Amino acid sequence: MSARARRALLVLGMHRSGTSALARLLNLCGAALPEALVEAAADVNATGFWESRALLALHDEVLEAAGGSWHDLRELDAGWFASDAAEVFRARLGALLASEYGAAPLLLVKDPRLCRLLPLWRQVLAELGIEPLVLLAVRHPLEVAASLCARDGFGEGKALLLWLRHVLAAERDSRGMRRAFVTYEQVLADAPGTVERLGGELGVDWPHAPEIAAAEMRAFLSPALRHHERDADEVLGNSAVPWEVREAYRWHIAAAAGEAPGDGLDAIAADLAVAEPLFGGALAALEDAARTRAAELRHWIDSAVERYEAIGTLRAYIEHQQREIDRLAAHARAIESSRMWRTMAPVRQALRRWRGREDVS
Repeated sequence: MSARARRALLVLGMHRSGTSALARLLNLCGAALPEALVEAAADVNATGFWESRALLALHDEVLEAAGGSWHDLRELDAGWFASDAAEVFRARLGALLASEYGAAPLLLVKDPRLCRLLPLWRQVLAELGIEPLVLLAVRHPLEVAASLCARDGFGEGKALLLWLRHVLAAERDSRGMRRAFVTYEQVLADAPGTVERLGGELGVDWPHAPEIAAAEMRAFLSPALRHHERDADEVLGNSAVPWEVREAYRWHIAAAAGEAPGDGLDAIAADLAVAEPLFGGALAALEDAARTRAAELRHWIDSAVERYEAIGTLRAYIEHQQREIDRLAAHARAIESSRMWRTMAPVRQALRRWRGREDVS
């Protein structure tokens, strides 16, 4: 790889699809991580997310400006990416890439939001002269749905539609780019071999060969990483799962196996495009209500935090006053037990008698 030929590995995949594990494996083979990573979360992703904290925040801003969110079931307006607002975000994204990756020749960019924001990234990378290399990661949709239900409280129907939206957008918008497909099962079954294959399909000579990094890969991966395990037939042969989800999953399994599955995803996307006007308005109302409720909850939490802080301040004041009382009481006891105090007892008694006579008069 020449010094000028900068390339960016873009890891695309639905949330909870093993993209974090894949990103770490690519990093172990020499792909550069961003400067400031999202911190690992023991109850969500204990081994790390391996994605940029700043890019994640910017992606959320972009989605909001485009009228959506990461869990919006509606299609983003493709025309928005040519808007003045998008141009502002392109400039910010370019600056952020420079600060997060410096002059690294092989960048590693991972965030599930990339699935829906790839048009923006294509524009920015083209302006910077960085070649995009796309890895499309897919996981069993029912496993993803179960994970989202556990983490975010989504119903299975919403989770499956989100899965479908992400994989369709990622595949459609990455056409014409150098890309490779991979399943979560392939990553867990043979990490070194899978990364070697992906490098071959993308034309990447890994700075650290997968066979050399194999021990670190196996130490990082664990069967415990896979929760909610399901068999592929639970989707492919399950009529209760929407046809579109089953066929999209079948298509991606074939693509990851090196087959040429054809243009079946276009028919699925066309079905969604026809159906969206029927449910789009209702979904928009639900999403707006959810955002309003979230804002109310944030306000309530902020108010509760303020009250808690005020209580803490009052508690600290009371504790300080109690310490002062204890100090004065200890000082008084010390005085009362002193020889001088005992010696002056007759004087104090005489003084009290004198004050008593003065009060009577």
